[in-house]
Amino acid sequence: MSNIVASSIAIFCGCAATYYSNDSSATFSYLKAAASSASIYLPLQLIWSCFLYPLYFSPLRKLPQAPRVGGWKSFFTITSPPQVLEYMDTVPHEHFFRMLDIFNKEIVILTDPKAITQPYQTDAYEYVKSVNGKKIIEAILGNGLVVAEGHDHKYQKKHLAPVFNFRVVKNLYPLFWKKSSELVSSIIAEIDTKPNSSGVISGTVDIDEWSGRIGLDIIGKAGFGSDFNAITNPHSPLNTSYREAFIPDSKSALIFLLSVLTYPPLIRLLPLEKNRQVREGMNMVNSYLRDLISQRKSDMLKNVDESDYLDKTGHRDIISSAMKTNAFTTENLVDQSKTLLGAGHETSSVAITFAIYLLSQPKYAHIQQRLRDEIRANLPSPSSGVEVNAELLDKLPYLDAVSKESMRVWSPVTRTSRLPLHDVQICGVTIPKGTTVQMVPWALNKAKIHWGEDAREFNPERWLVGENKANGGAASSLAYATFGTGPRGCIGKGFAIGENKAILAALIGSFDFKPVGGKEQKVDIMYGVTARIVGGLKVDVTLLDDW
Repeated sequence: MSNIVASSIAIFCGCAATYYSNDSSATFSYLKAAASSASIYLPLQLIWSCFLYPLYFSPLRKLPQAPRVGGWKSFFTITSPPQVLEYMDTVPHEHFFRMLDIFNKEIVILTDPKAITQPYQTDAYEYVKSVNGKKIIEAILGNGLVVAEGHDHKYQKKHLAPVFNFRVVKNLYPLFWKKSSELVSSIIAEIDTKPNSSGVISGTVDIDEWSGRIGLDIIGKAGFGSDFNAITNPHSPLNTSYREAFIPDSKSALIFLLSVLTYPPLIRLLPLEKNRQVREGMNMVNSYLRDLISQRKSDMLKNVDESDYLDKTGHRDIISSAMKTNAFTTENLVDQSKTLLGAGHETSSVAITFAIYLLSQPKYAHIQQRLRDEIRANLPSPSSGVEVNAELLDKLPYLDAVSKESMRVWSPVTRTSRLPLHDVQICGVTIPKGTTVQMVPWALNKAKIHWGEDAREFNPERWLVGENKANGGAASSLAYATFGTGPRGCIGKGFAIGENKAILAALIGSFDFKPVGGKEQKVDIMYGVTARIVGGLKVDVTLLDDW
């Protein structure tokens, strides 16, 4: 509708300009008409799209409306997940509400399980990512499972699902624990340089950096059968490249904003240091993955001994298993590998960082101690060399509760956006084709309508007592949106939960964590595809004995 109105007026005015032109050159006349049309079309399109349509003509304008705050500046600002949470708690609504984002872009925020079910479960393939959203994610993750749409997504998921089944994931728990034990040893080595007069070993570490390194090592071994050695060698090319690509700096927010608003491939060409880091980092990652996949294919063709690619139960790493299906080309495998690295490593490391942040705060010291008591009473010390499997880790209810609660309060994934391919009905309301529909885990996970008055509090107890303890006290499991839901929900959910619990158990059992200086710590967060603490997270750690 908007394009038809603006285009018609622009074409009419352009033709008029051509008609009254004194220049006799046909070529010049055509160019002049095109320029005139464009000069009229663009302003008309902006006025229509940014003001007239959303404010006066949109069929959604009668929905419950989130207020605009910040005056005229809000017109140029992307609404942050914390703001969406405020709207969820304060705007009267039933299933969803309408929000005008940057440039008055309409977004329908889903807040009710009934509303979420249709676009994310029953009719998931009737919705797609926005063009820009897809290009932003594809630049890092490739055209793998996260980015693929429609039939392509169904095909990829069908052939990857067996790799992430229940038993395969449970068999990875010893690997999670082994790498977590390596992490503990490496942190001890970092802080064991200046023991105090009483012999206590303590120091300050950047837990965000450590969580990134163990995340990379675990996904390297489980995903590729290759030890990236990021824990023991922080300066390895892969670790350095990946951190440069993913860790936000002062320009990251600007680059993300411009990518959302314009054309991402063009923004990546801007002469910015962060663009250079991302470009060079991803080039190195792509080269590494191609070489790894080529070597693995060559070994399989030559019937080389696969013992390095098998765990003790005989299961292959994820990419080798994907190769064995013969369902993917080399380019497909590179894309799946990028997705595995990015989605598997980034979100998991962010989850550990947020968990340690919460547990280290003085007001939650009792939670940290209770968790430590349970861990030490049931698990061997990482230094013992004794294997810890799924049976042991899954029997710790408080560890499970802390893991779930930390990922509820601070969801690594901030929001997911979908656009209907045609006009759709959600809870009886017609949503026009191309309208952005969002599920915002960062907000949904803490909305009072689902979690009660203490929704924003870190309270693992909610997963242990009460009528709906299986859902953390929420009436529906869909209120816990950290891993998404439906056909496009996180295929690696079980992997991520097991990894998270193993790392937390090893760290909390071995160390006492406090904020630097002992006082409550405030952090700045950048909300992109994932939420990241700007500048990392430094905490004071003290090695504990008698385990």
